[in-house]
Amino acid sequence: MSSRTAPAVLWATLLWSALLTGILVAWSPRYWAVSAAIGALSAAVVSWTVVSTLRGAGFAWPRQMPLVVLIGVWGFLQVLFKTSAIPGLTMGNSLIWLMSACAFIVGAQILRHRATRQLFLQLLLWSVTALAVIAMIQATSHPVEVFGIFPADDDVMGTFLSQNQFAALMELAAPVALWYMIGRNPLPGGLCYAMLLAATITAGSRMGVVLVGFEALVFVIIVVLTRRLETRKVAGIVAGLAVLFAAAMVIAGTDRVRSHFEEKNPYAIRRQLFDSTVHLVAERPWTGYGIGTWRAEYPHTATFDLALLANEAHNDWLEWAAEGGVFFALLMAGLVVWIAPTALQSIWGLGILCVMVHSYVDYPLREPVLSFLWFTLAGAVASFPK
Repeated sequence: MSSRTAPAVLWATLLWSALLTGILVAWSPRYWAVSAAIGALSAAVVSWTVVSTLRGAGFAWPRQMPLVVLIGVWGFLQVLFKTSAIPGLTMGNSLIWLMSACAFIVGAQILRHRATRQLFLQLLLWSVTALAVIAMIQATSHPVEVFGIFPADDDVMGTFLSQNQFAALMELAAPVALWYMIGRNPLPGGLCYAMLLAATITAGSRMGVVLVGFEALVFVIIVVLTRRLETRKVAGIVAGLAVLFAAAMVIAGTDRVRSHFEEKNPYAIRRQLFDSTVHLVAERPWTGYGIGTWRAEYPHTATFDLALLANEAHNDWLEWAAEGGVFFALLMAGLVVWIAPTALQSIWGLGILCVMVHSYVDYPLREPVLSFLWFTLAGAVASFPK
């Protein structure tokens, strides 16, 4: 390790530790958990900024930075120009977007070197795989206790209140296991992928299972197209993945996820939420109602009533359009499209794209720490390859 990259390796460890702090406390429905995630990331960002400035370190700003900064301050602009229907809610939620933008920028700086990026990805892989194993054990215990200590609702999976958000974390980590399998060591990488897939199956997330499996398919296609391997080696990779799939299903069991796939009209309520949110977008297509206001504004356009609280639109893309206006949703789409080729090239960045597909039928990035992790990885992708 060179003297130039040694400090960056320490920063990579600190950055992952800050993100892991938020992941470990995400099971609490109280705001202190969000505060812990924001506080840990803020400490890492401020520390890196101060030390880098004092050392006179050079900054390599990614080309996507202006777009990301605009995403980060969008809610504050809504408050400034008085386009938010509920400024208080918008201010509070805009802090999360601002920290997400900071995660992108700092991730692009710290993880732009190969050694630091590999360390960060390995820390992510080992930590999330361990969490996947713990989550599977937790799913078989009654009552549910996070880490065997903290009582939690039955719907909690691992450290996440939503099973689909837990699945989104698996989607982000699974391509890292595939990257490790082809570039570092096949056996531990394959075992990690099997555990991540098994945990996704245990969670019962239909889209999560589909996407983690799809990541393996895309992985095979990328390897075939870019590495020009012999047919025998490609067949070996496919056979190995098939074994991993079978092992994951044996470990997790398929009863729960199969029952979810067999549901009639599983997305009926989501479709009604979609239609109702479309009406919300149509009322303020350009300005939106304000970041973080969907839950408060949705009832006046609702086309049905389940006598239950609708917490989210179950479609992040549409909810972004309703809250931030169509242009805000286009900013997010532009960022995804911009980094997509590099995400595919890297292999480990595949999860960034898959989570955005998942966002069409759910709300993974409504969990602050998942948003922070997504933007951190997006920043790393923006500075790849180096």
